[in-house]
Amino acid sequence: MRISNFLKTLFLFILSFGLIHFCFSQEKIEKESRIRSSEVPEPAKEWLCDSFEELKRVRWFLESSQNGISYEAKFHYKGDYHSVEFNSSGIVEDVEIEIRQSRVPKEVWNEISSYFDAEFDQVKIEKIQIQFSGSISDLEDFFDENDREGILSRYEIVFQGKSSSWGLWEALFDSTGKFISKIKVKIRPNDNLVF
Repeated sequence: MRISNFLKTLFLFILSFGLIHFCFSQEKIEKESRIRSSEVPEPAKEWLCDSFEELKRVRWFLESSQNGISYEAKFHYKGDYHSVEFNSSGIVEDVEIEIRQSRVPKEVWNEISSYFDAEFDQVKIEKIQIQFSGSISDLEDFFDENDREGILSRYEIVFQGKSSSWGLWEALFDSTGKFISKIKVKIRPNDNLVF
């Protein structure tokens, strides 16, 4: 009876440790494949046309990740690279615009840099995006009429970071530069298509 309780306790401990390790060691794994516009849910195409008037060339991608399937539209608009992610039903999830570091307000970049200095020995920035999310109508109003009500903005930064060894990471920061989350990116050559 005592051995049985000990084995149960040991089993629960090992199981708990394994789950905790799994939760903290997850990696972002995604694969994109180019698709035709005809393969995209109609709500996604309609939202994009309503939100970005006079949009000429859109490339559509099907993205598979640990979170499931989503659709992504990539295009140039007013001189910037845009990426709009839609869920599997074609409902907009967020819009990301690639920007240069010089477009991040200085006090925000100082906050982000403080995080990098504290967590990594070396950092090489690969990509900075400002990410906008909100309701379907709020996002449409933001891009169509520049109405910021109901819009949440964040910074998503893809970077190579070295602590004990080099790794590729994606970190999310709030609009003031405060750290929210990071995930290690596992990417194989040509999994993500750049336009």
